[in-house]
Amino acid sequence: MNLDEFYFFNTLHAQELKELQNITFKKSFKAGEILFYAGEKPKYLYLLACGVVKLYKHDFRDNEVLIHNLGAPNLIAEIVNFEEGVFPANCAFVSDGEVYMIDYERFKERFLSKSEISMLFIKSLTKKIKALESFINYNITADSYAKIAKFLLENEAVLSTLKQTKIAAVLNITPETLSRNITKMREANLITKERGKLLILDHKALKECVLGM
Repeated sequence: MNLDEFYFFNTLHAQELKELQNITFKKSFKAGEILFYAGEKPKYLYLLACGVVKLYKHDFRDNEVLIHNLGAPNLIAEIVNFEEGVFPANCAFVSDGEVYMIDYERFKERFLSKSEISMLFIKSLTKKIKALESFINYNITADSYAKIAKFLLENEAVLSTLKQTKIAAVLNITPETLSRNITKMREANLITKERGKLLILDHKALKECVLGM
């Protein structure tokens, strides 16, 4: 994905886009690599160009607690930039990916004064808040089968890069629970497995699993 393909920036004129590119660089990450740690103060505005990241913390027993998954294209934790605070959680790559790293101070000075950009920024923040509320409610009420169905649908583009142990870790379920439910889905012809990778066969049925949780 190029910068001008992201909805935030597709209204910029050629000169403005050039200015944005001058304060931006792209960096590649491998699955498992950390983008930032809780407590760090952001220097960049992070735009996920491809891949999937997870935002997570650790509880008092040092167990990983998943907060949210983000797939590309998406801004990452932009509320921290907006509030000029520190990251409240860690961010790591679930799959290989790429991030546009935008110098936030220069971005704020040059682009946030534009009404269309600032409005999109606020809408993005609102969308993240709603997604977090939905995520919390879903994880309280949904069973493991529905959680897995939802994850498969939302991350279909990168399923070929994810091992089942990684999916289980992201969903905070045991590998055995994931394997058992994956077997049920395969027997119901909802998904299949080719060369160790999961493929969706019946999107409609998976959506019904999610809606009927």
